[in-house]
Amino acid sequence: MVISDRQAWQNMLATRPDVSTLEVPVGDRNDRITVLRVPPGDGADREIDIRVLYLHGTFRHAFWNLPKTAPMTAAGMTVYVPDYRGWGVSSPLLPSEDSINEDALAVWQALQELPSPNGNGRPVRWVIYGHSMGSAVAVALAAGLTAKHAYCALVVESSFTNFSDVAYEAAGWPGRWLVAMGEQRMDAEVLMASVKPPVWSLHGENDTTVPMRLGQRLFKRAPEPKTWAQWPLGHSNLHTDASGRYDQVWRDIRETCERSPG
Repeated sequence: MVISDRQAWQNMLATRPDVSTLEVPVGDRNDRITVLRVPPGDGADREIDIRVLYLHGTFRHAFWNLPKTAPMTAAGMTVYVPDYRGWGVSSPLLPSEDSINEDALAVWQALQELPSPNGNGRPVRWVIYGHSMGSAVAVALAAGLTAKHAYCALVVESSFTNFSDVAYEAAGWPGRWLVAMGEQRMDAEVLMASVKPPVWSLHGENDTTVPMRLGQRLFKRAPEPKTWAQWPLGHSNLHTDASGRYDQVWRDIRETCERSPG
């Protein structure tokens, strides 16, 4: 979702004084990607600095996705939420699969250059997290990284195999045919086998946007070690889980990253 009124954007940011922004250049047109930085909560003084790159889905810009970062920051992680070009106040563009993947890689590379806060020199570990459409972006990014121990965990939520399967679930064979006629594949199923573990896959049993069976099919392609978790919730509200299990997943991810080699 595009925000054409920058004052409206500033007004939203004013309601979250803890959130800061940075700008990342991308492409050959002097385009810019706006990234929101959400600071960690409890556990911020740990010996290892764990950071999350949050790749969001289709229908919400970065600010509207901030509530989903709460379990991550509560687990002591810093979260970076970029808006791809064509979302929020990032440069206007009719987005495509190529442009979105280009944006994710540009942000990833820029974030690797960030210094430790206050020059504390703590080791940094990265989590790549994607929700909905962002899950396919996360898988593509992770599959393309060749550096050893580039990230300590890949987390996909409300994930799917590819756009064609999502279209079929939503509209039957006409939907699949429409996707086949276009260029946007978002084929996470093909790329998932190439990512480096550990992998977490999180899904809502009542997800009517991306049925859980698509997430389960993608999970089967993931290499070991991997973890599956599900809740009796929907597509975008797993962070509202009242049982505490969703919060615990993020604490488990943090602990895994703390044990991960740099």
